[in-house]
Amino acid sequence: MNNSETATMAFKAFQKALSKNLIKTENGEIHKNLRVHMDRPEGNIRFTYALMATGTRIKSSCVAVNTDPYKGKHCFDVGITTLEKFRGKGFGQEVLTQSIDELKQGFARNGISEFYIELKVDEDNIASHKLCKKFADEVIDNKTSTTYMKLIK
Repeated sequence: MNNSETATMAFKAFQKALSKNLIKTENGEIHKNLRVHMDRPEGNIRFTYALMATGTRIKSSCVAVNTDPYKGKHCFDVGITTLEKFRGKGFGQEVLTQSIDELKQGFARNGISEFYIELKVDEDNIASHKLCKKFADEVIDNKTSTTYMKLIK
């Protein structure tokens, strides 16, 4: 399963759980239009942020999963998914930017002033490459994908 398929699967599962009231979300601390859910699947902390359309329908989401430290700092593997009818309208960038703000706020409260995010993009996902290049400090090319790293301060 490639990065895009994994992100889409997570998006659909989150949408289903939200629609069926199986999970609770809160408004973001900084961005009140952002819905936030935190859980710990398999013991790893995961934050899911969602920009909502109407009711429980999600326009775009950002999932940040705690992963191995990078350069001695906390690191989160980040995936962004936008519902097809909302693509090309800036919602991916909006959910990513707002999610970073919320992560920074939460970590600062816990004494963490810097952390990395990594965004893994399949080589054929042109829109995601365009978005990630705007954020990346470092680019790591792999055989089938590119990983974009960003130090968040």
